Amino acid sequence: MRRRVLTLLVVGLMLFATACGNASEGSTAEFAATTESKSSGYDSLGLSESASEDSIGSGDYADYEEQDYESDYSNDGGSEVDLSEYDTSRKLIYTSYINLESKKFDEDVDAIKELVSANGGYFESTSSYGNEEYGSRSASFTARIPSDKYEAFMNSVGEVGSLASKSESVDDITSSYVDVQARLKSLNTKLERLQELEEQADNLEDLLAIEDRINDVQYQIESYTAQKKAYDDQIDYSTVSIDITEVSTYSEVKADTAWNRFVEAFSSSFSGFVAFIQAFVIAIIYLLPYLILIAIILCIIFFVRKKKGKSFSFKKKDKKTDQS
Repeated sequence: MRRRVLTLLVVGLMLFATACGNASEGSTAEFAATTESKSSGYDSLGLSESASEDSIGSGDYADYEEQDYESDYSNDGGSEVDLSEYDTSRKLIYTSYINLESKKFDEDVDAIKELVSANGGYFESTSSYGNEEYGSRSASFTARIPSDKYEAFMNSVGEVGSLASKSESVDDITSSYVDVQARLKSLNTKLERLQELEEQADNLEDLLAIEDRINDVQYQIESYTAQKKAYDDQIDYSTVSIDITEVSTYSEVKADTAWNRFVEAFSSSFSGFVAFIQAFVIAIIYLLPYLILIAIILCIIFFVRKKKGKSFSFKKKDKKTDQS
């Protein structure tokens, strides 16, 4: 009995092992068939299995990022920069200062205003000081004059009143102006390329990255455009600062000789002495009410003390008379 049971168990185990082996072989065969079918499908498309697993179309933006579009108006030294597309004419900024003396202040101020208007200019700022009573008025102007009228204006304004001093300066900004033009051209080209890539973007990440670059480029374009406009304004309109002072006599320009130095030193010394006397007299006039009040108080004190002194002497005389 026991032998039969053992025999049946052995046979059952053998049958189970055989079944598991057949199942494993079937799964392996099925996986191989599937893999072979999949490979044949990729081959029919002309692609390898590894290529199919890569992200196809990583995006034109990635290609754009790999290219170098940051070379704004740069020259590697191997080739000359083509400047034919830029305005390379001489760009000059004129700035001048004029100091005038005037015996007819109101008339000369009106003459300056008429000259600025006649030459197509305008006043950027004006200011005035002093009053007519003391004859010590002065005025300051900052005028913007068209560059093509600058020389004529300078010659005319120098004839108003008496020219005490004059200075002029010229700033050549040609290279800076050309550089701004080149940078604007480069940035506009970059903006066009970014806009093309924006239309071709096939995912949100690339689209957002391109829009950030577009905003940055547009900001730079606005900045350089504003700088170019500022240059144009300074080039088209020269800046002239004018100071005019009311005087009773014009300052004389004398040769620098020893005699003239002596005369000037004596004149300055005498003028200083006269000014001191004037200041002293003016101070006395200001203090006169206080001086009068002090004098009255001193007179009262002196009168009271004198009266007391007389009464004291009379008392002494009376005492001597009584003793005798």
